[in-house]
Formats: sequence, C-alpha cells, structure tokens
Amino acid sequence: KSESGEARAVEGFWVAVLPFKCAAGNADLTALSDGLCEGIVTGLSRFSYVRVIAHSSTQRFGSVSADVRTVGKELGARYVLEGSLRQAGSRLRVAVQLIDAATGAHLWAENYDRAFDASEIFALQDDLVPRIVSTVADRHGVLTHSMSEALRHRDPDTLSPHEAVLRGFGYAGRPNAEEHAEMRRTLERAVERAPNNANCWAMLAAVYADEYKQGFNLRPDPLGRALEAARRAVAAAPSSQLTHLVLADAHFFRGEITAFRNAAERAIALNAMDGATVAYMGNLIAYTGDWDHGCALAEQAMQQLNPYHPGWYRFCLFFNAYRKRHYRAALDIALKLNMPSYFFTHAALAMAYGQLGERDAAARALRELLAQKPDFDAREAYVRWFGPGELLDHIVEGLRKAGLDAETDSS
Repeated sequence: KSESGEARAVEGFWVAVLPFKCAAGNADLTALSDGLCEGIVTGLSRFSYVRVIAHSSTQRFGSVSADVRTVGKELGARYVLEGSLRQAGSRLRVAVQLIDAATGAHLWAENYDRAFDASEIFALQDDLVPRIVSTVADRHGVLTHSMSEALRHRDPDTLSPHEAVLRGFGYAGRPNAEEHAEMRRTLERAVERAPNNANCWAMLAAVYADEYKQGFNLRPDPLGRALEAARRAVAAAPSSQLTHLVLADAHFFRGEITAFRNAAERAIALNAMDGATVAYMGNLIAYTGDWDHGCALAEQAMQQLNPYHPGWYRFCLFFNAYRKRHYRAALDIALKLNMPSYFFTHAALAMAYGQLGERDAAARALRELLAQKPDFDAREAYVRWFGPGELLDHIVEGLRKAGLDAETDSS
C-alpha cells in the first residue's frame, strides 16, 4: 500500500474521500454516511481528469482520527475530502470540506442543513451528492481550480499531458488572447507526446474553437481543426462527457444543429453531475432557439449543482430577457456576470444600458469593452453565436444606442 501511495504521490493530484464521521450506533446515519461517500467517489470518477482513490482503500480511516497530512502522505493523495453528519431531532447537518493534504489548507467547506427522515435517505443522497461533486470537480470546481493554479507558473514545456489538461482549465476561467496562445502551444505539444489522450484532444478542440468564437490568435479553418480534434477525443474516450461537449461545440459553431443537439444531449446524459457541461450545453441549446429548455439547464447547473459557478452561466438568461425587451431584468443579470476581464461582459452591460437610455453607464461599459477588444465589431462578434436575424439586429441596435458605431441592417 505504501508503494501505491508513493506512486500516486509521484503522479500527483490524487483525491481521497474519507468515510464521513457520524454518531456510533445510529444505523440510519451510518447508512447515509456510507451512501454519501460511495456516491461522491463514483461521481468524482465520472470526471476523466480527476484521479480518485478507491473507496476500499480509504475505509480503514473511518474509525480513527488521523491528521489529514498524514493520511494524504500514506495514501499518496494531494487532496482529501472529509465530512461529518450530525442529527438534532428531525434536522440533519452534513459538513463537508476539501483539504490540500500537502499544506493542510482548507480549500472549501460547506454545511448542508436538511430535514432528516430515515425513509428518505436515497433522496438526500440524490440531493447532496451532485452538489458536492460538481462544486468540487467540474471544470470550474474548487479542486479543478486548485490543480490548475498549482501548475499556472510552471514552464509549459515541463508539463505532462495530464498536467497540460489541468492547466487548460485555468485558461477557461480567464479567457484572453495571451492565455489562449500559451494553451494552444502547450496542448499541441501534449497531443504529439500522447496521441491517444482524449482529454488533451478535447482541450485542444476547445482552444481551436475559441479562435473562432472569441477571435483569439486566428489561424486558417479553426472550426475544421476543432471538429477534427473533437472527433479524435470522442474516438479515444466515447463515454466521456468532455469529449462530447467539445464535439457539440464544434458542430454548433459550424451550423450543424442536428449533430450539435445529438452531441449535447449525449454530453449531459453521460454526466449529469457536471455543472459546467450542463450550463454550457444549456446556453448553446438556448441560442438555437430552444430558450426554455436551454435556460432551464443553466438554472439547474446554478441552483442544483455548483453554486460557485462563473458568471457566464447566466449569458443565456441575459439574452432571453433582452430578446423579450425586458431590459431592466437583462441588466440585473448582466451585473451578476462578474467577469470583468471578459469583453462580452461589458458588451452585455453596454447593450442593456443603451436600451434603457442610461447613457453615462452605457458609455462606461463601452469604454471597458473597447479597452479589452479595440477591434470589436458587434455584428461579426454575435453572428457567430446567433446567426443572422432579428436577435442579432436587436443586439447591434442596443450597442449602437450605447454609442458603438454599428450598422443595424441585417445584410
């Protein structure tokens, strides 16, 4: 066992889920504790980039109080997730925390207070496990962020293919041209070294697609390269939600809507605990015109999965309100985007303020937008997401009212 622990420590970034502590002799709480731990381990294992130590290997720590750093060292785990269950009458408190075993630092902690009914243990598991798993492990999760940050200042040439994927999640949280160029170089090198690594191909597909979507570091045929990389990813890992996510993404921006919907629904079905996938597919589904379904998926990701989600989850909600001409509601949503380094955030604010006739606020948002993207062209930027038509004209109109020199004809 120590050998396997040493091997894991060398590989890096393994996660151990320890048995949740609860009062001895309470069979109902013990059953719930076991169910939560098994569910979390199974849920984390659905994320192909997360290395989870088997439940059977952590069982021996259930009856002892051990220092987390000692446990981490013995298991070879960089991260330890632990929890406790306490009951007071009909109320239950589940406390969960994620700890960096290398430093002992708490990365995340949450209390979940629920009504407790022994006959509803499965329902409790079904409520809590997806919240915990998505908050920790989706592409914007606490664990994913920590792994990416640990690699942020490493020389890209020294990253293993697995580390290159983890480093890529940091770019997803800070989309800008400089990060994009570095990740494209790093991932192209990674697929040369590991041509069968599905996650590397998937992340490279996403980076290629961003050339088109965001206008970053454009080279010829970005969507063709994105589709090819996504197909390589799916072929290498057909049961991964990440590979189907990037396949859906490429099809969407190529205008292949039937193929997009098939891949999107597959990505969601493969891992309903992946809040980031549910939210992004929801946004794109909304943009095909299926606003109710798409927005419902985004709401589900925010409310039932990862409450610490990035602001972009709300973009489809913003555009749904905007297209209905509910400009005050749209502005309220835009103010919650909370991504000040992302130019599309300021575009949303500018068009909402523009439609509301709040000229000073619109001008401020427009200045921020153009400071980040001096060559911003409203029609070119948004036709990629919505295609030509009434909504595109409406968006351009809002930005024109904000002061952007834009044409409103739909030619």
